[in-house]
Amino acid sequence: MTERKLLECVVPYSDQLFRKAAIKWLIATDQPIQALEHLRFKEMVDVASRATQGVKIPGHKATHAEIMCMFKSHLTKLRKKLNVHCHSLHYCLL
Repeated sequence: MTERKLLECVVPYSDQLFRKAAIKWLIATDQPIQALEHLRFKEMVDVASRATQGVKIPGHKATHAEIMCMFKSHLTKLRKKLNVHCHSLHYCLL
């Protein structure tokens, strides 16, 4: 499909259309209804709503790599925090 035809097929946003899409997503992915009220879901929708040329959803490999990167970063920060705390605790005990 050409870009022009694709743009002609885009249905304008409406709350009703979003609600239906959200419900279809809940059902298809077996999410609890409360998922729509989750802060992170709302954050994701807010971020996507600012897109001017659609949203690029990363594939499985890219998502996995990003999760691993975030996890390693979190561990590194945690280690630094625990090392500082352990050294402080050691001096306090002396």
